[in-house]
Amino acid sequence: MTTELSLDELAVAAIDGDRDALTQLIGRVQHPLYQLALQFLGHPQDAQDATQEILIRLVTRLATFEGRARFMTWAYAVATRHLLRTRKRLVESSVRGAAPFAELLDRGLAARDFTTDAAEYRLLCEEVRISCTYGMLLCLTRPLRAAYLLGDVLGLPDVEGAAICDITPAAFRQRLARARRTIRQVIDNRCGLVNPANPCRCGRQIQSALDLGVLDRAQPALAAHPRRPGDRRERQRLDTIADQIDTAVAIGELYRADRFAAPHDVWLQLQRTCPDLMGTADGRLQR
Repeated sequence: MTTELSLDELAVAAIDGDRDALTQLIGRVQHPLYQLALQFLGHPQDAQDATQEILIRLVTRLATFEGRARFMTWAYAVATRHLLRTRKRLVESSVRGAAPFAELLDRGLAARDFTTDAAEYRLLCEEVRISCTYGMLLCLTRPLRAAYLLGDVLGLPDVEGAAICDITPAAFRQRLARARRTIRQVIDNRCGLVNPANPCRCGRQIQSALDLGVLDRAQPALAAHPRRPGDRRERQRLDTIADQIDTAVAIGELYRADRFAAPHDVWLQLQRTCPDLMGTADGRLQR
């Protein structure tokens, strides 16, 4: 029985010129990096573009990986720093902060759930749920958003999160605390996903989302997004988040539950863009 190599082992082999190891390495990290980009930017196409750029950076800078940290931590560092620098797109720029976003949710509550056939209703509810929770992330400034994703969603310890953000562990903890306070401002006494006693329900936001053009009834981009294996098992955690003491921590379960897969175009574009970056004439990556 063949044992699957770890990411760190694949990275070492890839640096030494093993092109198959490099292919496996990039193939395995593309999905979590896309997931991070999607949560950071809030839109599939924006995330796809950013992920392609991140993967190119990983391939071209792989020889600088020295193994002092886990490879995935190093990859998250490359990705996070790129996302913090990338230009703001339309979706991210449209969210003006926690208070306006919360007010938008309150105004959008319909007296009853949107009425349609059961299958479409479930799909539209799912689209509203993902769009709304990702909108909450966009209420955070970029530095706070990075800290929240690294700390509460990816579950990295403060030492690793701080190294990725190039700040001290104390500063990272402060950013994470501020991010939680901002998220809590939106969800406390509002989000029914976190507490069933709260008034806001995804079904009650459907009509408003359609009216505002936020929701495309014919093409729900997030609800119909391809997912990775194990997605349904992960989403069973949604049944337990109401039991969490800290609702800002609890909602991190929502982001972990959706295991979106990187679109195949990400891989195809990487191959088109970097046909000669897999090695040099002697088969070794240059430092």
